[in-house]
Amino acid sequence: MKLSNIWLYGIVFCWALFFFHCSQYFGNKPERLDPQVLDILRAGISNQASANCSNFAVPPIRGGVGTITGNSNGSRQGFNVSGCPSSSALSNLGFPNQNLVFSGDGVSGTSTSSSLVSLSDYPTLGSKSQSMEVTFRLDRADAYLDVVVAASAAGNTPVGPRFRITADNVSIINSENQAQGIIGSVRNKAGVAQVRTYCFDTHDHSGGHLIGWSQACASLTDRDRAIGGYEFERPGIQGTLPGFKFGLIINGATIRQMIPGEMIAPH
Repeated sequence: MKLSNIWLYGIVFCWALFFFHCSQYFGNKPERLDPQVLDILRAGISNQASANCSNFAVPPIRGGVGTITGNSNGSRQGFNVSGCPSSSALSNLGFPNQNLVFSGDGVSGTSTSSSLVSLSDYPTLGSKSQSMEVTFRLDRADAYLDVVVAASAAGNTPVGPRFRITADNVSIINSENQAQGIIGSVRNKAGVAQVRTYCFDTHDHSGGHLIGWSQACASLTDRDRAIGGYEFERPGIQGTLPGFKFGLIINGATIRQMIPGEMIAPH
């Protein structure tokens, strides 16, 4: 990590401590130092330290799956794909792929046949519930990025229900390629040539319940992740949830980072 980054996170860390009565911390420990703040700081440091085309540790989402199961509190795993030099490098990272372009800026796709899929499964307690965070950029006006969840793999292509991100909106499509509609609206539009981070959650019940927010998972509040706080969603997805993997169909977009894991909305 660069020295400047170490200083930056040191300053931010001290600010966070001051916000929670840092001036009294060493004499009288504060009643509550928000663990989510510390997790976000650790995540930022981890992201800075992670090399290009590598995986890295990501703190769990406090109040996630562990709230209702007592299990792992929403474990997650980060993948920085910026700088992956080749298809084989991305495959070695755990993502078989096809028809992609590689650069220091990220992994880009140019058509509906440009895709990747995870080798690993990401279930929550054996169900097809999972979370997925993607940092991406749409590179042209007619581009879209499909985030495929509860997926199976057909070669290097993911199969399952999907969130389709366009410049102006997000739509939901089931495993049989039927549009399912959406409840709510996207506040932080993807636009064109803008780097964005979106967070998604899939719950395996009543045919599948797809939930999303146009911001990073770690920035969500408890209210955001509770019933009534979802930015956009679609309950009762018709069709199957075919597997436990996730994948992307990258049609005119560039991917920089992916963070799959267990479900983070506890309802």
